[in-house]
Amino acid sequence: MASILINGNTALYGIIGNPLGHSFSPEMHTLAFQHLGLNAVYVPFPALEKDLPSLLNALSIIGVKGFNVTIPYKEKIVPLLEAISPSAQKLGSVNTVIRKGNLWKGFSTDGSGLIRFSKEAGISFKNKKVILLGGGGSAKSIALAVSMEEASDLVLINRTKSKAQKITDMVLKSAPKVNTSIGENQPIEGDVLINCTSVGMKIGECPVSDDQIRACQCVIDIIYNPIETTLIRKAKGFGLPTHNGLGMLLYQGIEAFEIWTGQPAPKEIMMQSLKRSMDKTL
Repeated sequence: MASILINGNTALYGIIGNPLGHSFSPEMHTLAFQHLGLNAVYVPFPALEKDLPSLLNALSIIGVKGFNVTIPYKEKIVPLLEAISPSAQKLGSVNTVIRKGNLWKGFSTDGSGLIRFSKEAGISFKNKKVILLGGGGSAKSIALAVSMEEASDLVLINRTKSKAQKITDMVLKSAPKVNTSIGENQPIEGDVLINCTSVGMKIGECPVSDDQIRACQCVIDIIYNPIETTLIRKAKGFGLPTHNGLGMLLYQGIEAFEIWTGQPAPKEIMMQSLKRSMDKTL
């Protein structure tokens, strides 16, 4: 691996979240920058929620050019930004931020990242019943994205029903033909089950029952570290096709990179980095 140049002109990018020890993004983006001859690095900025306003102030002062936002701040960061893209405004969620003059501007690339990966993996949401777990920023973005891909049904399962209801209301405004509903405790049959929660980042955790897993035809878990969550392992055991969050991470990262730099992202370099990071966790 080529050495990374750091000097007085190095531009700084990063990621805000808590925790961040699992993140594959720092290596992926730093290698992508330097592969294109851009003098830039990407580092983690772990933060407590109460410190977010101070952190954004500090990032402005030290000249950070842009950053990603991950769990649990994709919605909490929105009121602290001076501008957000139309799609992010509709979602009330941001995962990519760029410095524009004296302003921070937010974007959402989660949903589009999942769709780009799904198409590459041969997964179609058209006329499919999607069971979606979660009520946060990623869930919002992905719910809207699969609905715009002409899913026939969208069932939201979340421990806070009011959050699930807000997502279904949002979806119906943009995709009124989609049949939306809020799942209860009993297993619901579906074509694709998508986990958009953080349940599974700790070994042994699973966001749904075995019966719910067996009631679906395909499982996508947007968690990528660990590579094989309990949900993925169980689904494989039931003979279902499964996909972890690496593909979505790659494509949302590509879109973020292109927002920051205005240049096409080096996809192969970024994927190689993710595979190396993945191998280190096995």
